[in-house]
Amino acid sequence: MTRRILFCALSLLAACTNSHINDGADGSVPDVGPPPAPLTGSASALIDGSGGELSLSGLRVEIPAGALSEPTMVTVTATDDAAPSGLTLYSRVLRFAPEGLRFARPIRVTIPFAGDARYASVYWTTEGGQAFSALPTAIDGHDASAETSHFSRAFVGAGCQGDACCTRATGELDVLFMVDNSNSMSEEQASLVAELPRMAQALATGDLDGDGVQDVSAARSIHVGVVSSDMGTGGYLVPTCTESNFGDDGVLQTRGNTGIAGCVPSYPSFLAWDTDAADFDVSASAADFTCMASIGTGGCGFEQPLAATLKAVTPSSSPLTFTMGTRGHGDLENTGFLRPGATLAVILMTDEDDCSAADPDLFDQSSARYAGDLNLRCFEYPEALQSTDRYVDGLLALKDDPSRVVFATISGVPTDLEGASFTDVLADPRMQQAPDPSMPSRLTPSCSVPGRGIAFPPVRLVQTARSLRRAGASAYVGSICQADFSSVVEGILEHTARSLGGSCGAP
Repeated sequence: MTRRILFCALSLLAACTNSHINDGADGSVPDVGPPPAPLTGSASALIDGSGGELSLSGLRVEIPAGALSEPTMVTVTATDDAAPSGLTLYSRVLRFAPEGLRFARPIRVTIPFAGDARYASVYWTTEGGQAFSALPTAIDGHDASAETSHFSRAFVGAGCQGDACCTRATGELDVLFMVDNSNSMSEEQASLVAELPRMAQALATGDLDGDGVQDVSAARSIHVGVVSSDMGTGGYLVPTCTESNFGDDGVLQTRGNTGIAGCVPSYPSFLAWDTDAADFDVSASAADFTCMASIGTGGCGFEQPLAATLKAVTPSSSPLTFTMGTRGHGDLENTGFLRPGATLAVILMTDEDDCSAADPDLFDQSSARYAGDLNLRCFEYPEALQSTDRYVDGLLALKDDPSRVVFATISGVPTDLEGASFTDVLADPRMQQAPDPSMPSRLTPSCSVPGRGIAFPPVRLVQTARSLRRAGASAYVGSICQADFSSVVEGILEHTARSLGGSCGAP
C-alpha cells in the first residue's frame, strides 16, 4: 500500500502543493528578496478595443485586444477593506472599476504581495456577488497572477491560517454523492434533498452559517453528480437485485425523478455550476440536483457504496479492475466530472455497511464456499470483500495532494458519536456487528428512529474514513439516525471548506 502522508504543518520543507511556485531544489521557498510595500492610491487608464495596460506601482492589469468593444476608463484603487474572517490578507483589497465590467476575452492581473508564496492565491469576488473565491494562480517571486473576465474586488491571500495551511486554495470543487437506493431509503433521501439548497448556497457564497457574512473561501466552479449503491451481484440472481451483473455500475445518474414537480426525465451526467456567473441561480441549481439525487428505492439490497464511488471516478487507464474485469468510468461514461485541480468531495449516504465484494460467488445462493443466510454473508465472510485499503489508496491516487480529498458518510453511526474520534466510534458497543437475537437473519441495529426505520453499524465506512484521515485527507462521519440532517451538513461543509481553503487534515 502506497500513500503520501503529509506533514505540512510540521515542516517548511514539505513539498505539499500542486501550485506554480519556483521552489528551491530541496522543496523550500527560494529567497526572492524583501516583500513589496503595500499598494496605495489609485490609477486609471483609457483602454479601447486594441487593448492596453493599467498599472499601480507593481500591480499590472493586462487587457488584450478584443476584450473591450469601446473605449472605457478603467480604474484600480487600493482600499482598507477587510477580508472575510476565514481568509488571510497578503495584499490590500483592491477595487476594480467600473465594477461589473465584463470582458469579451480574459484579462490578466498581477498583484504584488507579502506573504507565504506556497499558499498565496488571487481572490476575486464573483460577478454580481460579494463572495471571494480563489482563482488559479501563478506565483513569481512576490507577484501573484491570475486571469478573470470581469471587474470587481480582489486581493492576494490565503484561505487558511497559520499551521493549518498545507497548500493554496482552489475555487474548483467536484462533489460526488453516493445515494443508497435500496428499499429502506425513501425517508433518508428526503432528508438529504431538504438540505441541498443550503449546501449549494453555502458552497457558492462561503457563508457557512447563513448569517450573510462570508466565513471561508467560496467555490467558483462546482461539479455535482450522483451514483447509486447498486453494483449488481456478479451475475447471480438475488432477490431485490433486478440487474444481476453490474447494477447501476458507478455510472453517474441522468434520470430525473418526475414524481417531483418541475423535474424532467433526463439530466446531464453531472451538473456544472458556475457560481461566478452573474446569472447563477442557487435555488434553480439545487432544484435540478434534487431531481437527480431523489433516485428512488428500487436498487439492490446488497449495497456496495465504496465500489460504486471508486469505479465512478477511477480512469480506465488505472490498474484497478472491477467486477468481471471491467475498468473505471472516470474518463469514459463519467468523463469531465473529475478535474485535476479541484477538491474532490465524496459523500456516501447509506443505512447499511459496505459490501463491496472481491469474490462475487458471495452472492451465489447455492454456494458451497459461502454457506448460511444470504443476508448475513457480508458480515460472516469478510475475506470475500475488498479490503478498505483499496478504496483509500484508490481515492488518494486521484490527487497529487491528499488534502484535496474529502470523504464523508451519512450512515448508521449513533447520533451522540458525531464528532467523536473514529477510534472511539469503532470501539463503541453499538458499533459492534453481531446477529440480532430477536431477528437472526439480520445484524443488530446500531440505531433506530421511530417512524423512519433502523440502520446498521457502518464499520467498513468508518475504517475507510479513519485511514483517509491518517493519510492526510479530510474525513467526516455523520449519523443517518435522525430526521434532520442539518448537523451532518454542517460537518460536511466545514470539512469541504477547509480543503477548498488549503488546510491540511480536518478539525
